[in-house]
Amino acid sequence: MMAVRVRYRVVVFDDPRGPWRDTFDEAKDDAITAGLASYDQSRREYYLAVPVAIQTERIP
Repeated sequence: MMAVRVRYRVVVFDDPRGPWRDTFDEAKDDAITAGLASYDQSRREYYLAVPVAIQTERIP
């Protein structure tokens, strides 16, 4: 059985805003750097702004 790779990138309203990355965390860092995420001090977590998403794509 072959392993399936997955890649990730930041999109806003389905418009790509960053390059494809090998990990979710790298894509999340792109969103943070671009100012598309907010930090919740009490939970110590980042949240993506409403129109922002991390798009995933499987690569056979």
